[in-house]
Amino acid sequence: DETIHVVSRACPLLVPLVENGRYQPGDVVIETVAREYLEPLRQEGLDVLILGCTHYPLLTDIIREIMGPEVSLVNAGAESVHTLHDALARRQLLAPEGTGQALLWPEGFGQMARRFLQEEPTAPVRLVDIERY
Repeated sequence: DETIHVVSRACPLLVPLVENGRYQPGDVVIETVAREYLEPLRQEGLDVLILGCTHYPLLTDIIREIMGPEVSLVNAGAESVHTLHDALARRQLLAPEGTGQALLWPEGFGQMARRFLQEEPTAPVRLVDIERY
């Protein structure tokens, strides 16, 4: 579509800050870094901003404050999950509800689960050596 103008921006400092717990509104460090990355995009007059990393939804409040209410934020991870769910459902490949499948997490991710999921995991969790796969 020739009427759409796409702009991309790398934000390499955001992920390590989020992983170190620096994602809360009022944290001057994350707010300063986010503003540095997002201000040029805000000045371009974007109407939609795709949060293209699994860490960025934790920064939604900060990003919304910087970008303003007129900019729609799209959580790419959530949209991917919905698309995958729909594709699996069409092929009748969804696991039955309540089957209690284990979540497989690489070492170190378990403590971050509460941040990303914003709730306690309900399925059994076991660590996996991702180097084997």
